[in-house]
Amino acid sequence: MSLFWKQLAGMLTVIILSFTVFGTVLLQTSFQSLLEKEKESGLEEVRMLQYAFLTAVEGMEENYALDERNITRLAESVAVNAGGSQNEVCVYDKNGQGIYPRGRVAGELCGLLEKNSTSGSNCAWRLQEQDGSHFMEAAARMDCEGKIYYLQVRRDIQYIYDSRESGYRNYRSILLILTAVAALFSAVFAVGYTAPIRRLSLAARTFSRGEYSQRVKPAGNDEITVLMQDFNGMAEKLESNIRELKENARQQEEFTGAFAHELKTPLTSIIGYAEMLMTMEMGEEELRQSADYIYREGKRLERLSHKMMELIRIGKLGIDMQPLQVKILEENLSHLVAAKVAEKNINFTSNMEPGVISGDLDLLLSLMGNLVDNSSKACETGGTICVTGTWENTGEMKEYMVKVQDDGRGMPEDEVDRITEAFYMIDKSRARKEGGAGLGMAICSRIIEVHNARWEITSRLQEGSSVIIHFPAENTKKEAVHE
Repeated sequence: MSLFWKQLAGMLTVIILSFTVFGTVLLQTSFQSLLEKEKESGLEEVRMLQYAFLTAVEGMEENYALDERNITRLAESVAVNAGGSQNEVCVYDKNGQGIYPRGRVAGELCGLLEKNSTSGSNCAWRLQEQDGSHFMEAAARMDCEGKIYYLQVRRDIQYIYDSRESGYRNYRSILLILTAVAALFSAVFAVGYTAPIRRLSLAARTFSRGEYSQRVKPAGNDEITVLMQDFNGMAEKLESNIRELKENARQQEEFTGAFAHELKTPLTSIIGYAEMLMTMEMGEEELRQSADYIYREGKRLERLSHKMMELIRIGKLGIDMQPLQVKILEENLSHLVAAKVAEKNINFTSNMEPGVISGDLDLLLSLMGNLVDNSSKACETGGTICVTGTWENTGEMKEYMVKVQDDGRGMPEDEVDRITEAFYMIDKSRARKEGGAGLGMAICSRIIEVHNARWEITSRLQEGSSVIIHFPAENTKKEAVHE
């Protein structure tokens, strides 16, 4: 059963049961109230007749004997004058024989009254059903000059039961009308209530077919709205993850192709020159050139393998973050790049403010060395590379900012976002000529990531490049142990 029908059936059931119980209680309460009034009226009436009868007995002249004939005459007079057209009045003697009218025998009520006389009660009542009609009988016990008599009044109360039955019939008709109206409103409410769920279900089915841009429009502030917002959040996250997976798959494919190509070129050269050495007669100079070429290509493969291992190690192994004096990093960096910048007569300057950052010294040297190495490759002979380090306040957070800037050839702005991809090289021929493998910036990106830092890369063609690294404040709270 769908949620719509469950909602509709549930609401109708609650409404019908509520109105049924309410109507039944209301009608039954009204019926009991009328019945109680009739009981009080009947008891009051029998007491009045009792009083009238006893008053008539006391008013008899002294020469009149309280015999059966006079009692019959008095009972007839009381019954005719006070009983009324709708009430039946009877008088019985102690033995339950009818005095008025004659020949009638007292019922169970008079016997019950006799039993209750010991408790001080001289009145009793009961309900009686006869031939489909309902009556109420009230009786009183009378003590007249040592003789016991019973006075009984019988009232027709069928109108109360007829009223109750008429009320039930009318209420059933009203309940049918209310059920129809409630069904209409419940259907409208159920349609509106389940509409967001249907939209959510449609969006989920669309999403399952691969249309990851599908979203639902939340409306309101109830739990279904929260569910729709959660669905949109999940969809955003899933779409982002899928895009990331696709991007990773693309990069992995490009990485595999580039890696295969990087291996193929030196291996082809090594195999070719090795085959020449084995099959051809060569002079000493040619032998030296062939061996030198094989050596250089072998060293290139060695560098490539080292870079690959470093990339994998950074990605899988954790690092031991230690407080590090910035000046120690600056001194080691100057020694590391001295030969490289001297080779091209590059003007290298370093000016880093004193301070403490947390990290791995070797990895940070690798990071800074790769950045300076890239800048030296981009610079012409006599170019400039400048490394600076300063404290910066960004709102409530304090950061240590390291900047590596050069005046080299730069790169197109649309290439900046891709330089951290493995084996990506803007000028492949120049990079290979200078011993590059396209892994340096990928390694830098991993080092930045494991140090919980962030970086910004800007570059313009023929204007140079700038790399700014922000080390977060939590990395600066410990005292340095590297002295």
